Amino acid sequence: MKYVQILNAAVAITGAVMGLNLAVVVLLYALHVEDAPRLGADLPRLYALTGLFGALFLAGVAAFLAHRRRWGARWLLQALPAVPVAGLVLFLAGLRA
Repeated sequence: MKYVQILNAAVAITGAVMGLNLAVVVLLYALHVEDAPRLGADLPRLYALTGLFGALFLAGVAAFLAHRRRWGARWLLQALPAVPVAGLVLFLAGLRA
């Protein structure tokens, strides 16, 4: 079970770091949207991507805590990070079009 907890912690950390990085980018875009109107068009997709990484962080934390505290639904929560990962895959696939 220790390896599963490490995996869940890595997923949570990845989601947190990427979410924080993108939150800084959102802040910078929002501050400079008057100077470059093109930035305003990119903001909705940037919000969505930031939200998906935030959801990945929350799903990783939920899975980690479930295994750490041996909750009954821990194996169900183990699959929870797959939802934001699927959203990220769909989001990135949509960028190619």
